[in-house]
Amino acid sequence: MRDSLGLAAYRTLSGRRAVPDYAPARDRPSGEVVWIHSSEAGNTRAIADLALQLIRVRHGTHVVLTLAHGDFDLPEIEGLCLAELPDDHPTTAQAFIAHWRPDVVIWAWGDLQPNLVLEAAESGAHMMLIDAASDGFDGRRDRWLPEVSKRLLATFDHVIARNADARDRLEQMGRSKQRIELGSPLYPSGEMLPANDTDIADVTDALAGRPTWLSAHTARAEGRILVGAHRLAVRTSHRLLLILHATSTADSAHFMDLTRTADMRAVYWGDGQLPDDNCQVLVVDADDELGLWLRIAPVTFLGGSLKPEHSVFDPYIAAAHGSALIYGPNLGAHSDAIARLVRARAARMVSDKAALGRAISQITAPDQAALMAMAGWDVVTKAAISLDRVIDLTQSHLDAIDGGIA
Repeated sequence: MRDSLGLAAYRTLSGRRAVPDYAPARDRPSGEVVWIHSSEAGNTRAIADLALQLIRVRHGTHVVLTLAHGDFDLPEIEGLCLAELPDDHPTTAQAFIAHWRPDVVIWAWGDLQPNLVLEAAESGAHMMLIDAASDGFDGRRDRWLPEVSKRLLATFDHVIARNADARDRLEQMGRSKQRIELGSPLYPSGEMLPANDTDIADVTDALAGRPTWLSAHTARAEGRILVGAHRLAVRTSHRLLLILHATSTADSAHFMDLTRTADMRAVYWGDGQLPDDNCQVLVVDADDELGLWLRIAPVTFLGGSLKPEHSVFDPYIAAAHGSALIYGPNLGAHSDAIARLVRARAARMVSDKAALGRAISQITAPDQAALMAMAGWDVVTKAAISLDRVIDLTQSHLDAIDGGIA
């Protein structure tokens, strides 16, 4: 591999620079290690979903995740290590691979770093290039040193292109078409939250088919708007129930006060009460029970989206539970997600109390809610197919290692 003149020139030039500092974030964990690198700006969430899903389905596997563009708010879960991508200097690349000794390398999109890719391949790691895109290979090095890109592509055991244009670009760069799998773009997928089956049955029986909507992760400043919008919607749907999910018990108490001020009948789930026919608002606040309410309500408002500077509930999670979505103008980090769901006609924006009240009245109609929920489900299902393919390939190779085949 290093007999290539282009590669030799690159390595010589990159090695003439001062050696950058490199200090691993932690010791290498024992057992299987998969290194996943996210190189595309704006698609870190999808790669993070891949890392988390792999850890969930393969007990004992550790994932080292590196990001080329900025940070990402990742949950602290066992098996996940967010590491700094080293400079593509021969010495630091060698130190990085020697430290982590990955069994599998998953590189997403493009923008291949020659020294890192070569060190990983020569270490014996199983190499996968996923979600490859044509614009991932439009950098200066790809244009002026095409031999380097061709040699680097040859190091990958498996290559998945996100569309036909990407497949054609990789073929032009020297990867045989027969060795390129055509896939679909890697998008984030919604996590299914746990729920107690007994609670689902009890609440479903208590509601007896009542139309219901949920406000998930409601910001305190949104409470008055939501209660007011619900009061408007109840005028046309007398049995309508709002499940108002607060982010703290203090906010729950505040929301209970708001419902009393609005002369609406409310029940606090934390007191162990089920909603009866007279209950108009059910106030809840346990995050670990949010999966229950997402399964109960066919329509979800994304809490935090009506007020700036509040975190917004994840729309992919709501869509994964088969819920139609309503959201406000403040989207935070979820702009791309909402754009996809809006294009699929799975989500509708509102800007104030009156608009929210009208939207609830319309979308809680069973036929409308079902159409929007199915559209959202289709979006997250397509994303899951792409993730599952990569995970299946990864597990197949790790199984081969366990069986002494690889």
